Amino acid sequence: MSPVNAGCHVPGLLAFAALLTACAAPPGEPSNCDVSRLVELSAKRLDISRQVALAKWDSGHPVADPPGDPREAQVIAAAAQEAAARGVAPEQANAFFADQIEASKLIQIGLIAQWHRTGGAPREPRADLRTELRPTLDTLRPALIDALKLAEPYRGRADCTRCVADATAAYADAHLLPSLFAVGLDRGLARVCGD
Repeated sequence: MSPVNAGCHVPGLLAFAALLTACAAPPGEPSNCDVSRLVELSAKRLDISRQVALAKWDSGHPVADPPGDPREAQVIAAAAQEAAARGVAPEQANAFFADQIEASKLIQIGLIAQWHRTGGAPREPRADLRTELRPTLDTLRPALIDALKLAEPYRGRADCTRCVADATAAYADAHLLPSLFAVGLDRGLARVCGD
């Protein structure tokens, strides 16, 4: 008998598995936790950060908006207003979109630093920050809010953080995300389960 199977009693294992299943979610709540749509859309938003980084590299503009620039505050305010209209708490949308913005900055900083280390940004087609990239980011907002609403039933669960971590890891593995983008995804989803 192998060391793995030594002393293994099937009825005991079945009882233990049943106990784990019963404890996975509080009574009355779904037994599964599906935040995959929120993870997918967050990753899509982060993917745009690469083009944003290229635009800022070319222009020489810093990753962070200059002091007094209202862009970030406008993005978060618009998200909170739209979230309220879609049945999502504005405070939740504020936290989520602030985290999405910080995740984008993290990606941009990491990529630009990498390009400095390697002697330059890759030669690839560029998109205009104002006329293409920002409008594309804005069009993702309603879908992200809807996905945030779908994730609402899981926010109060004890396993919410684990659920988000598992969904993020599954997405990162399936899409072979570089570690920078996996960390960015973690940053963007940091407060999905609450503060």
